[in-house]
Amino acid sequence: MLFVRVLTDDRSAPDSRHSGSLNLSAMIAVLFIIVATGLLLSRRRGVLPAVLAASWICVWTAVALNTNGVSTETLREGVREVSVIALAVIVYNARGTLTVSVATRIVQIVGFVPAVIALYQIATHTGDDIAGALRAYGTFAHPDSAGMFFAIAATTSLWRYLDDRRHRSDLFLTALFAAALIATGSLDSLITLVAMLIALGVLRPGPVQANLIPYAIAGIVLLAFFATPLGSQRLSSESSTNVAAAERGEASSSLAWRLHKWKTLIPEWEGSPLLGQGLGATITVERTTSNNYTGVPPLNEYVRNLVETGIIGLTILLWALATLMRHLIRKRRIPGRPEADTRNAATLAIAIVIGCLVNSLGDNTLLYSPTCYAVALILAATLSLPSPIISGRTQPGVASS
Repeated sequence: MLFVRVLTDDRSAPDSRHSGSLNLSAMIAVLFIIVATGLLLSRRRGVLPAVLAASWICVWTAVALNTNGVSTETLREGVREVSVIALAVIVYNARGTLTVSVATRIVQIVGFVPAVIALYQIATHTGDDIAGALRAYGTFAHPDSAGMFFAIAATTSLWRYLDDRRHRSDLFLTALFAAALIATGSLDSLITLVAMLIALGVLRPGPVQANLIPYAIAGIVLLAFFATPLGSQRLSSESSTNVAAAERGEASSSLAWRLHKWKTLIPEWEGSPLLGQGLGATITVERTTSNNYTGVPPLNEYVRNLVETGIIGLTILLWALATLMRHLIRKRRIPGRPEADTRNAATLAIAIVIGCLVNSLGDNTLLYSPTCYAVALILAATLSLPSPIISGRTQPGVASS
């Protein structure tokens, strides 16, 4: 289902977020939810975290229904986000089968065809023309969505190669996904990949010489991006941003567009600062031809969640992220050689979370379903790793097997 979801991401209508139609992506989301519900009822693993996460989504979906009225359009975002939790539940309940190694291989397999198509698009000049720049998108709905998925796939591929250098195919896939990311022309995804590679180099246990490889690849990717005509064009465009003009709504660059969009959302947040406008409120507004900023995602997850869930919802979300990071850090600190796989997996998971936090500063990371599914796949596989037994006791702070 994940493979089909990625291959058909660009088939959704441009206004799919403004409608309540049951398209293929929605059907796959519902299937994930059905499978996860069955596993929770039969195996009862990870019930409390799943219920808490789903409850958070339900509460702010209810706020959206109260704000905008009852409609399938309003419910759509809640269902989509619940499906991400559902995939995590499926993986967590399949511990021993859907291991971290299997999860990362799935991400590689799912991303291979879109990456090849992205390189073909840039070579044949058949990508999307966005503000005068021809950018590849593979099979994704937008070049930025494609770039973020390729960043995760490149990081997981390098992690696999560093874990077992006999598999040279992982190094090839690292290069393939990095090249596909460059073809998308996504500056946000480029910065995200560099952040994840640096985190991987800093956190990965092992010899210092081996940990220099992520730094070297990060440098090569940066040089390769800005050496291309597309990369140099993007850099020139963004560096010419005028803040004063951006405040007036004169979008001469994507950064200027973002700055003005965030400014227009502040009054919406002030209308309901504690609970916000409800889940999906910033993206379900109908787009108008007279205003380029209406009905378009804010391209910042912190701003979007502040407007949609208010101070209370954003605080709970950040607390949940802090709790997740604490669990991953504890797994990474497990001593002893037999638990090396757990430490390595936790390092990858932490690097990916860091990448998502960085990407969220200038993009709508959580609105890209394929990216969310890939992240949920790897994080859930890492969290499902059994705890080691030390001196007859389970290592504190780590989920019991």
